[in-house]
Amino acid sequence: MKEISSLMIRYTACLLFLWFGIQQLTDPNSWVVFLPEWTGYFPIPSEMLIQLNGWMEVVLALMLVMGLYTKFVALVLGAHLMGIALSVGQATGVRDAALALFTLSLVFSHPDIWTIDRRFQKTVNIS
Repeated sequence: MKEISSLMIRYTACLLFLWFGIQQLTDPNSWVVFLPEWTGYFPIPSEMLIQLNGWMEVVLALMLVMGLYTKFVALVLGAHLMGIALSVGQATGVRDAALALFTLSLVFSHPDIWTIDRRFQKTVNIS
């Protein structure tokens, strides 16, 4: 059952970030309102920031579904979402914080049998 729960967490997190990443790529203007004010000091347009974030979420979500560098990817995505949660606050922030912790739980779990990480994990055989 542990293998199934880890797989479900990984796939669900993948779907979450894939959906939001694709939304940001297809309609970046709708997401500009969510950017913190300090991003206005960056030398690139707000729409481009949204698209860069969308690409990051899509690529990392695909790595997560394959189980490639799962712990690192989960750490990056979870920390990213926690940052969003802290900047948004209120009910949306609480929801995003819970989703961030849900994603970060993958950092502390062993790779399940359906990950690339597990396939290439070195085993130590002490005889």
